[in-house]
Order: sequence, then structure tokens, then C-alpha cells
Amino acid sequence: MSSSSTPAQSATSDPTPLLDRLQTPVWIFDIQQERFHYANAAALRFWQAEAPEALYTRDVSSTMSEAARRRLADYLPRLTQGEVIDEHWSFYPGGQATSLHCRCSGYDMGDGRTGMLVEGLESQSSLDAASLRALEAVRHTPMMVSVFDGQGHLLMCNPAALAARPGLTSFAACFTDARLAEQCLQQLGEAPIYSLEAIMRADDTGRWHHVDLCRATDPKTGLPMIVMSEFDITPRKSLESAQRVSQHQLEVVLERLELGLLLEDENRRVIVTNQAFCDLFGIEAGPEQLVGMDCREAAQSTKGHFSEPEAFVMRIEELIAARSKHPRDLLAMSDGRFLERSYTPLIVADEYHGHLWAYSDITRQRHKEADWAHKASTDPLTGLANRRSFDEAASRVARTVQKEGGQAALLMIDIDHFKIINDTLGHAEGDKGLRLLADTLRHSLRDSDIPCRIGGEEFMVILPGMSLEEAETVASRLCLLIAKAALEEEALPFDFTVSIGVTDFKPTDTSLDTVTRRADAAMYQAKREGRNRVATRP
Repeated sequence: MSSSSTPAQSATSDPTPLLDRLQTPVWIFDIQQERFHYANAAALRFWQAEAPEALYTRDVSSTMSEAARRRLADYLPRLTQGEVIDEHWSFYPGGQATSLHCRCSGYDMGDGRTGMLVEGLESQSSLDAASLRALEAVRHTPMMVSVFDGQGHLLMCNPAALAARPGLTSFAACFTDARLAEQCLQQLGEAPIYSLEAIMRADDTGRWHHVDLCRATDPKTGLPMIVMSEFDITPRKSLESAQRVSQHQLEVVLERLELGLLLEDENRRVIVTNQAFCDLFGIEAGPEQLVGMDCREAAQSTKGHFSEPEAFVMRIEELIAARSKHPRDLLAMSDGRFLERSYTPLIVADEYHGHLWAYSDITRQRHKEADWAHKASTDPLTGLANRRSFDEAASRVARTVQKEGGQAALLMIDIDHFKIINDTLGHAEGDKGLRLLADTLRHSLRDSDIPCRIGGEEFMVILPGMSLEEAETVASRLCLLIAKAALEEEALPFDFTVSIGVTDFKPTDTSLDTVTRRADAAMYQAKREGRNRVATRP
């Protein structure tokens, strides 16, 4: 009995000779270390290894795809729990593609780890090349593909889906919102195909996915099944959200700006504008209603708002043709307003993509500037031009006479005994006399003449286009008018006269000071000769 048991024990203590007689390839693979641990003779032939050691020392890691690596990583906990996995694999021993149906089960590696025992089985159904290629494509695509039965239980999923959702085994568990899962099933009950964008469970968090669902029939059981494919669109959704926020921020900024903005495309169609632009031009339509409008037609229809309509349209065409930034154009409006306009072409990667107009109402600013300029150039007591204005105007006249010829004259007027008037009656009464003199000059001269108060009781009058003889006549008439006005003015407690010196501008004058010295000398000559008279210095 003991002798009969020995052969049996010997035969079963080492199964290798028996496994080597099998035509089915059997091998043990260490998933964690990515190397072969055992192979029978059929497996050696399948893997094209001359001896076991050649296979056991083979570098598998360098040829293993990431999809295969993820797939095996998903196998490991399932094998450890005792699950048997049947799947179709494509292998490439010696660089040649070979398809094999594999039954995988757990194997104790003897060090507390679990390996994978693989039995290469003949497939129950023959797969053609197209089917095999489709199977490999599904395994290697980054798109997540999952298949569920009619009750929503997971039948299979590709490595991309496994990596994103390890451990999830139902259709509803793929969704962050269970109600949305129910809605999808309802939609599939009404139509064979349904697509949506939703936040799905992936990588232990929620990710935006584009999801395509379709009804199908299980080729093995003939029962209904659901095929779901997904790809991550979170970056696109984040960008869209950021764009919406930016768009809203831009709209808020545009609407709160007092600056009128008009953005046109390269074909001169309105891309965007704001309410301030509509208000500036009295456009009743809202900004959103102007989008797409032809700006050429709009410019023609609104040119009547400008004091120079044709120049307004022509200037627009000039700026667009030049495609060069122009920061400031002053536009005078027919209603008395002033607008300032800037033009900015939009050049992206050396390509023209339209332009931006910016309009601002500077009417108040222009009025202030005019008021400041008037105050800076006007004597506050008399309202006549001041010394600064006299210097500028007289210099212009002198240059004209020097360069173009022609005639011009200058009067210097001084109130007789004005110091005694001030000392006796006070400056307030003296100021009345100065204002009366200024009014007389304003009402007694031509529009082209320029009366100025240059200081104290001294006045100058520039007479463009007038000869010396004509200026003497004007001066004599002014002497009489001023004396008469002083006598007739009831508000004045005194009367007064003036002495006037007359000279003319000459092409040979080297400076303005030369002309004013002659006028001053003539005025003092009039005073020496008895006052209330005119003297001339040619």
C-alpha cells in the first residue's frame, strides 16, 4: 500500500510534467513586479521563449502599454478577492499580433502577494480582424466606455473608465446627481440615442463630461444593454465659465463708462457698443440692437450731427485706410457740443481684425478752456485784451507787415491827470473812468481793431490794415468821443481827457519794442503839447 501510494504522491507533488503536456498555454504573471513567474511548455511556445529562464528574465515593462498596465492594476484587487476574470486579450510575442481568450484567477505568490494565473483558452466565438481592432481601440482610447445591462449593472468598461471610476459598478453611481441618471434612462426609453453634458463622478471628484448613450442588444445574452461613452470637457467648461464672467464684467464696465465705445469688425459691421455711445448720438435703439449694423450706412445717416458732415465721413475713411492709431480728433457738433474721438486698429498676429472708436463729450471742458483762455488774455476790470494779448496780437501784425507788406498802425492812449483823480476821489471812482474809456473804445472802433489795457491808465489800440494818416484821423475822433463821454457820464464825479500817440508798423522794425517806443514817445509829446490831443511819430 505504501509502495502504491508513492507513485501517486510523486505524480502530484510536481505538476510541471503534466502541465507541459497541455496544449493550452498556462502562465503565472507577477502584476506588481511586471514579470513572468511560471510558464508551461505551451506558454513558452506562445511567448516564443526557448527556455523558462529566458521568459522569466524578459523585460516586460518596456513593451507594456499604459492601457494594459491600468487594466492589470484593476485586476489585482479583484483577483485577491477570489474573482475569476474572463476577457479577450491581444498579445504581441515576437512583434506579431495574437488574440487569445484568457481566464485569469488569483495565485498566492508565497510572500503575501497575489499573482495572476492565466489560462489561454480557445475563444467560444471567432473574432475577425475588424472586431479585434475595434476591441483594442476601445481598450486604448482615452475616451471612457462603459456597458451596462438593462437594470444598470456594469457589464464591462475600458481601462480609461476603470481608471477614472474604480469600484463603481452601476449606471446611477456614475452620476453625481441620481435624478439625472433616472432622466437619462427615461430618455433612452423614448429614443435609442441620447447625449448630454453633465458633472460625472471621476477621479474621486466631479468632472464635466460629454456623455453619449445608446440602447443596444447584448450579443451574448440577447438582452437589452446600455453603452455609455464619455470624454472630459472640464477645461472647456472652465474656459466657457471664465468667458461668461469676463463677458459680464466687460458689459458692466462698458455700461458704466461715460466714454462712448464702438467696436467694428474688418467689414465695418458693429461687434459691440455701449449705451453711452447711443446717448452721444441720440440713438433710440439699445446697444444690443446695433450689433451687425453696417457702419458705413450709419456714418452717412448720422453725419448731420456734425458741423462739417462731409469732413466727418471723409476723416473716418482716412483713418481706416491708414490703420494707424490716432489718439485724438476734435469734432464740432451742429448743436454746439464738442466730441473727442480716438481710433485704434485691432491687429492680431499681423492681421487686421477691425477697429475701436472711442468718443467722449468734452463740451464742458472746451467751455472751461475757453473761459480760462479768455481770463488769461483779458483785463478783468475793463474786459479789454490785457498786456499778454497785446504782445501776441501786435507781434502777429508786425510779422505780417514784415513778410507780406501792407499797413498797420498803433495808438497809445493815456488818461490825463489820472493820478490826481485816483488820489483825490479814490481808486473806486478811478475804475469807473477806466471802464468808461474801455466802453468808448469798444463801441467806436472796427471789429478788426484790437483795444488793450496794458496797465494802469495806459491803453493800446492795434489798427490792422490802416495807414498812419488814417490812424491820426481815428485818434483825433477818439479824443473827442472820450472827452464827450466823460462829460456826459452822470455816474462820474469828474471829467477827463486823453493824450494819444500814433505810429505805424514798418517792415524795417527789428522788434515790437521798436514800435511801442515810437508810440510811447508820440503820446508823451501830446502831453507836453498840452494834453487832450494827438501826436504822431512816423
